[in-house]
Amino acid sequence: MDDEAESSRAGLLRNRNGPPPEADVDPDDEHTISDMVEDMVDDEAVREQIAKERRADAKKKRVAFLDHLLRELDTLVFLELITLYHLEYV
Repeated sequence: MDDEAESSRAGLLRNRNGPPPEADVDPDDEHTISDMVEDMVDDEAVREQIAKERRADAKKKRVAFLDHLLRELDTLVFLELITLYHLEYV
């Protein structure tokens, strides 16, 4: 079969079955190892920043929750003291 007689989908099927042919690779688009290392360092810095923000957010939520629990405990103790005070005089 002649190369010109290929169907229009043949190129898609060929690319789906494996990596593109090396003739399609542009040498100017290739990244050097130092570029890839810089990208990895940048990604790691971003991940560390996100993790730091998540830890700070979790800490704020934990402090707010504990504050809420302590207020509820104070209210409960206050109500028990009031109850005991009123039971003594009944």
